[in-house]
Amino acid sequence: MLTPGLIPNKEPMIRVGLILPEDNIHSIQISFSDTQCFEIETIDRSHPSFENSDQLSLRIVDGNLVIPELKFKDTVLKIIPSISQDDLFITIDGILAGRGFHWEKKISASYWGILEFCVSNGKMMAVNELPLEYYLKCVATSEMSAQCPPEFLKTQTIVARSWLLANIEQKHRHLGFDICNDDCCQRYQGMGNCSEASIKSAEATFGKVIMFEDKICDARYSKSCGGITENFENVWEGDPVPYLISVEDVDSKGTAFCSPDIVPEESLKSFIGNVDEKGQYFLWTFEPTQDELIRSLKNKHKIEATEILQLKPEKIGNSGRIIDLRIDYKDIQNNLKSIAIHTEYEIRNIMSPSFLFSSAFSVKKNENGNFNLIGKGWGHGVGLCQIGALGRALNGQSTENILNHYYPVSKLKRIYSS
Repeated sequence: MLTPGLIPNKEPMIRVGLILPEDNIHSIQISFSDTQCFEIETIDRSHPSFENSDQLSLRIVDGNLVIPELKFKDTVLKIIPSISQDDLFITIDGILAGRGFHWEKKISASYWGILEFCVSNGKMMAVNELPLEYYLKCVATSEMSAQCPPEFLKTQTIVARSWLLANIEQKHRHLGFDICNDDCCQRYQGMGNCSEASIKSAEATFGKVIMFEDKICDARYSKSCGGITENFENVWEGDPVPYLISVEDVDSKGTAFCSPDIVPEESLKSFIGNVDEKGQYFLWTFEPTQDELIRSLKNKHKIEATEILQLKPEKIGNSGRIIDLRIDYKDIQNNLKSIAIHTEYEIRNIMSPSFLFSSAFSVKKNENGNFNLIGKGWGHGVGLCQIGALGRALNGQSTENILNHYYPVSKLKRIYSS
């Protein structure tokens, strides 16, 4: 695993969680590019190639991992390529994408490197171990599509490399891997998303990161800022970060680079990631019902309300994102009560059963008692605005210019070579 604060002088190996205990996956199907070129390793022995099994079923039975086709049963196993070739891969059916978000779905994904499976508290876990640069060949075109212009793909690759190597959050270290494969960290949907363009982007930027004061930048990013990015400290706990400050993301005419005026909604469909909704990313409306908000208060805050009276923004960030939201309501004794919701994440979590697009919204109460949210942007809005960066690349801006805009005071540097 990566060491926090360490700047590598050569390409590191990384560990990516593909199946998490919270996914509640109990059985999967695995297939191979060439069954003769893989072997299974357990704690005490190795199983040679299984050339007669094009597809294997892996399931949990009584706390063990079981492969019926091989009469295999154990708590830990690794599937390892026996030779080093770029065209060797393993495919898993049923991987979650968009975990916990409104676009959640299951996909089939193929992976280079080693796959490690284990049982954690009765739940299946899967980890992909592979060289960082192979991982990065898949990330830019998992986050967005291979149709994006080269300058965007190079930008996204550098940002993804920087964020991972900065290794600030370490959300999953207790589970034994560096990052997960999804929006919680950054999207990694396997080599199926690789293209000639994404491979060229990884190779052209090999080992390049953005840095500030001799440290790799914690390069946050989101889908759409809505025309102005947000300060780090308005979204996460901690001191202000000099390179994660609010910047206007507009052209010389004042038009937002992430707006349909620069990236039309119809063309955007070909540029966004293949699990994203084909929706309104710049401006949107959403109407949470009284029942949904009452249920959300009960499920997420153990509050018994009978009516939501008002949604009152009390602190708003530079980008228009609500940082503190007061909810006035009546309880079951008909008393007037209030609860303060802090952080844009919790606001998005409570306002929608499937996670609200962003917390940059204004509120209007309708005659039916529901609330009309008029919003902009998708995501937290800190750092790189992916659709804004796309708009900049489509308008001829270079990778260096795009990085300098979204991460002011940072410097581009190559920390290791191929």
